[in-house]
Amino acid sequence: MERRQRRSEEPQQAARYYLDAAAQRGGHELLTLADPDGLLLASSDSALDSEAVAAVAPLLRGAGADVDGLLGLVTRGRPVEVASVAVLGSPCYLAAVGGQPPVDAEAALNRIFG
Repeated sequence: MERRQRRSEEPQQAARYYLDAAAQRGGHELLTLADPDGLLLASSDSALDSEAVAAVAPLLRGAGADVDGLLGLVTRGRPVEVASVAVLGSPCYLAAVGGQPPVDAEAALNRIFG
């Protein structure tokens, strides 16, 4: 049985659909995919500022981030976890607000962008 409810042939939209579904499954407030410069590549739909979370993702990689100060304002006090992922051989960062990044994200995003 097909799990996906929405499809797109356009990679950016397909990545958004994947991140939306993964965020819903994982109970995340937001999932963002950022490049090494912190530029937003794709994100789930959220009331949070996905560009701001993407901008700090490379700085937070590999560890949970304290949610005080500006980061706390951006995430509304929710914890942020960032995983390093390789998408088509390029380093990227997947930031998850409100939980751990999905373990299948790297493979899924490579299928989408490949």
